[in-house]
Order: sequence, then C-alpha cells, then structure tokens
Amino acid sequence: MPRRVTPPPPLGRPGQKAPKRASARRRKGARISLTRAQLAGIVGLTAIVALLGAYVMGNRHPHKPTVATAPSPSGTGKTNPRLPSAPPVPPVPPSEQHAEAPVTLPPVPPSKTEPPKVEPSKGGAAWRRNAVPPPQMAAPAPGAAHARIVLVIDDLGVDRPRSTRAVALPGPVTTAWLPYAHDLADQTRAAKAAGHELIVHVPMEPVGKADPGPGALTVNLSDEEVQRRLEADLASFDGYVGINNHMGSRFTANEGKLAIVLAELSRRGLMFLDSRTTPDTKGPELAARYRLPLVSRDVFLDDDQSPKAVQAMLAKVEEVARRHGTAVAIGHPHDVTLTALEHWLPTLAAKGFTLVPLTAVIAATPGGT
Repeated sequence: MPRRVTPPPPLGRPGQKAPKRASARRRKGARISLTRAQLAGIVGLTAIVALLGAYVMGNRHPHKPTVATAPSPSGTGKTNPRLPSAPPVPPVPPSEQHAEAPVTLPPVPPSKTEPPKVEPSKGGAAWRRNAVPPPQMAAPAPGAAHARIVLVIDDLGVDRPRSTRAVALPGPVTTAWLPYAHDLADQTRAAKAAGHELIVHVPMEPVGKADPGPGALTVNLSDEEVQRRLEADLASFDGYVGINNHMGSRFTANEGKLAIVLAELSRRGLMFLDSRTTPDTKGPELAARYRLPLVSRDVFLDDDQSPKAVQAMLAKVEEVARRHGTAVAIGHPHDVTLTALEHWLPTLAAKGFTLVPLTAVIAATPGGT
C-alpha cells in the first residue's frame, strides 16, 4: 500500500509564506555582510598598526641613511632631505700627493695669525758670521765694466755627481742645498772648504702641477705646521747665511704664510734670496716689515736648457751687471749649464766683472746688523 505523506502544517496565513522566506534570507545575508565588514576593519587596523610600528622602528634604527646638509639661514646646519648625498671624494694618487693645487682653484686667503714681533738676533747676525769674505774688485781694463755678479746654483745635494761638479766651479759661488738631500753635512762642508757660500733651498708650493718635493711649505698647512717644517729644513745642515725658495710661486704670493717664514729668518739673523718665481711675491714688503736682509734674483740661466739659450742668458747677466752694477743669476746643476759656466767664469775678470758671494750685495739694513 503506498505510503501516505503528510504535508507540513501551514505557517501563518495563506499568502505570507514567501515574505517570511524572503525575510529569513535577508537576515542571513545581513549576518554574512556584517562578518565581512568586521574582517575588513580588522585587516585595515592591523595594517595601520604595522605601518606605524615600522615608522617608529625606522626612526630609531642606528643605521638610518644620512642626507646632505644644506646651510640654513640661521647657520644651524639642519639636514635637508631634498638634497642628495654628496658623492665620495676619490683618493689622491701617490704621484700627486705633493703636487700643488691646480691654477683653477680659488686663491687661499692669507693667514689670520700675525707672527710675533721680532728683535734683532743677539751676538750679531748669523748671515754675517757665516758669510764668505768677498774678493777684491777686479781692476777693469780700459772701457771694461766694473760690476759684481752673484752666481747661485740651486737644487744641490740630490744628484751627487752633478753637485760635486758644481762645487768644483771657480768661486765664490752661492750654493743652495735641498734640505731633503742625503749626507748634507759632508756635502756642504766640502762646498764651504772650496770657498762657496751656503743657503738652504726650501721647497715651497708652486702654481701648477710641479712637485716641490717632500716636506714642502704649502698654503693649506696650518701656521704651526709651516713653522715646524721650516725648522726641520733649517736643521738639515749648518753654516748657511739664509734661504731661498725652491719653486714657491703660490706660497711666496701668500702674505700670511710667507710672513711666518720671514719672521723666523729675522729672529735667527738670516737673509732671504727671493728667487722671484712669481711677480706677485710678497717677499720685499715682508722683508721690510721684519727688518730682514733680502736680495732678488735678476736672471734665470737655464729655463731653456739648450746651449744657445744658456749662452744668451749669460750675456744677459753681463748686461744687467753693467747697467745696475750688480746682477744675481740662478742656475741649476744641469750638464749644459755646468759646461757653460766652466767656460764663462774664467772670462769675467778680463771683462771687469767680479764674482762675489750673495752676502756681498746685501744692502745695509737695520735687520742685517
């Protein structure tokens, strides 16, 4: 017998079943929507908390990247995050560590430290004590000149064979010795015994890229370091009458730095031969300020190292001596120069010229007593 299915009892009045089912679906959908909103809110809140935590930890991290510092109007130097970091400075090659600054650099301002006032050295000036007595003036032939010539040979001491050849020249020659050369005590003693005068050839910073050598005086050094290096140069040997500059076109044009050097020379009773490697040298005005004996170079013999050029410069020395009564020439221990001098020096007396040491032409000054 077929099973009889009993229908469920009616829910409410006829016509209300569909609305009740729709209402149930809406309540279920609302519960699902509310749950999704809550989840979205929780996720959003979690993200915000994570971002805040990262920000706080990032600001407290010890390796936080730095940014370039821009000068502020108030001078406080606060960082400006809009500026990029400065690129690293490349290292200076060893071959250029002693080279001078390029000519395109802005001029370095003079030192603000004024060297102390100096008093004349006690016991007589050192340049007088160490001076080589000048020879008697040559009796000129009729129509010949009656003038003095000072011959200075720079850059001595490093090249021993050529330095020895220079010392063998008939004197008196003024010999300028580089303070970083070896065996200076023996070399300068031999020069003194040969009747030559001695000066220290102090390396100083030039304009351009030439290397003045180790321990050079440069304009970017502190005043204390300039003083220390100068004292080391002056301790390299003894028996000298003063110094002259090796290169130095940049350094001798800097009033503040050169003043430190000339003040020390004045304290020691020494003199300064200004090689005049620049027309902007402050040597003459500073020498007057510190009551320091100063002589300036007239002629360079061997800027051009051809025999013809050196002969032309020797003729110019004679011309300057005839015109002014004295000429100061500077040469170097090059083979072409030494050969020319070996032939030229013996001819001077017959022309009425007298070869004299550097100190013979120092003008009488209060600082030279």
